[in-house]
Amino acid sequence: MRLRLRRPSLLLLLAAALAALATAGTAGAKSFTLPQAAISVQVTKDGSLLVDEHITYAFSGPFSGGYRDIPLRSGESIDRVRVTEGGRAYRTGGCTTLGCIDAAGTYGTTRVGNSLRVVWHYGAIDELRTFTVHYRMRGLAVAYDDVVDVNLKVWGSEWDQPLDRLTATEAAPGKVLKAWGHPVYVRGDVQLLGTKVLLRALDVPAGQFVELRTVIPRKAFSSTAGMRVVQGNGLAQIVADETADAAAFEKDQERIDHAKAHPLRYGLYLLLLGTVPAFLIVSAVFWFYGRERRSGYDREYEQEPPTETAPALVPTLLRQGGEAGSFEFTATLFDLIRRGVFTSTPVTTERKTWGGLRSENVSDLELAAGKDDEKLRPWENAVARVVQGVIKDGPERLSNFRERIEDDRTAMSKHFTSFKANVGTEVGNRKWFISRGAVPLAIALVLFLALGALFVFLAADGWRSVYPRWNDVVLVGLAVATLINAAIVIGALTQRRLWRRRSQAGEVEAERWEAFRRYLTDFPRLQEAPPATLALWERFLVYGIAFGIAERVLQAAHLAMPEELATASSIYWISNGGGLGNGATSMGIGDLASGFGSALAPPSSGSGGGGGGFSGGGGGGGGGGGGGAW
Repeated sequence: MRLRLRRPSLLLLLAAALAALATAGTAGAKSFTLPQAAISVQVTKDGSLLVDEHITYAFSGPFSGGYRDIPLRSGESIDRVRVTEGGRAYRTGGCTTLGCIDAAGTYGTTRVGNSLRVVWHYGAIDELRTFTVHYRMRGLAVAYDDVVDVNLKVWGSEWDQPLDRLTATEAAPGKVLKAWGHPVYVRGDVQLLGTKVLLRALDVPAGQFVELRTVIPRKAFSSTAGMRVVQGNGLAQIVADETADAAAFEKDQERIDHAKAHPLRYGLYLLLLGTVPAFLIVSAVFWFYGRERRSGYDREYEQEPPTETAPALVPTLLRQGGEAGSFEFTATLFDLIRRGVFTSTPVTTERKTWGGLRSENVSDLELAAGKDDEKLRPWENAVARVVQGVIKDGPERLSNFRERIEDDRTAMSKHFTSFKANVGTEVGNRKWFISRGAVPLAIALVLFLALGALFVFLAADGWRSVYPRWNDVVLVGLAVATLINAAIVIGALTQRRLWRRRSQAGEVEAERWEAFRRYLTDFPRLQEAPPATLALWERFLVYGIAFGIAERVLQAAHLAMPEELATASSIYWISNGGGLGNGATSMGIGDLASGFGSALAPPSSGSGGGGGGFSGGGGGGGGGGGGGAW
């Protein structure tokens, strides 16, 4: 059976859908603010407090429920709870789970831990509504022999919203002797009006309590049934406590003002606290764990490679660790060519310059497969796999290697990663380094970070934006100083020479290789007999590439290498331009190495906070709590 909707029906459905969408959008964006709250407190003759909280909500969007959580300390109780709005009393029996929906005009109460929860139900959308929560509180007032102390939080610290304006009035059965508003960092005042007290506060932040404390003569009360009794007089001690509390805040302000007046002095204190401990720790670690123990080797130069250590390993030995890179990779490539694993043929390549307007012929090397019976070490195998991937379709020129590598960057980068990892493994196996100094530095870093986090937490937890306490300011300073110390330790951990030294055998070998590097660097200007064999010249170039000084070796070869040796070499040649090694193995070796480094890098993933003003800190009163709406 088919149904056909008439045009009016379609229009009604469309209107209903649009209304539903509008309601859903409004619900998703709903919020509320608290423009004002007026708290009325009547202190009865038995010490019980009759409290009426008139709380105004400014709703944006639809709301249907509200609640108040009122903390209760030991000996305190609440009864006679009721909720009204505009003189209309709500009915009992409403659900008490936060977020639940029930009939408008109902309320319910329940105990939640050490608090009494009052939940009420209504219907509101984009409007101002004022709800009154009434209750009697017993056990909060304290009766001494001379006075009764009433210390009540008229606004609790558990509200997540700021309050624009707060007024609280307290009516007593007798003349109010003293009254204080707490804490001093809330903008407000307190007025004594005989048997009444008026407290006013503006712009109360979210999470901030406001407290009213009054002292009333004991003789004004006819019973102690609604309060706690303490033997002895209390007025002198209460006044002394409030005076001391206010004096503490005044002293804090004086200290803060002194620090503001002497920024250089306190800046120096902070600098010393933030650097001296870390520098002492780093210095001690260097002295005991990082300082090299010289072997007694005293030669300035080594005229040939002092050991058979592979060119990919020597730079790591000299710099005391670190990861192998493009220079080590290039040196290994040339070493494989030198050993015949790959063959090379001198050729010339046309190179465009001036944006393609000019061209010139430059010397190049064409690589092809060589002997396959050479036993290669793991990092050499990684280099060989890169070359094999480039020349798999036939001989290829070095000048084209970067482009060919980039064509298969994903696979090639894995070989480069393997090269670096295998070099690191071999260096570790040789036990050249003793790295015990990293342990105390790591422990110091953890301690500094833990202390810094603790100081930050303590400072943030107690911080007052108005009239901050001196202790909190000191905690902030200690947090900054501790984190500066941590930063210095982190910097020290990046400098291996501070916490690592070579083993005795490693130090001897490093000093010999350092002497050989000096020889290669200084060779062009030395009056030394040049190497007599091509094999030694070629080893010079291979290690020169690893050290990053190939240009110096090539300069020496241009000056001292016989032409007949150059023409027989697989990695040296005389170009058409007339210069020995001019081209890819000349000043272009640095470019070749950097080209390998960029081409072999992994591909990018593309991913690209009595009267007068308020005084003291307070916080000892009962009541308070918080509330909200949904």
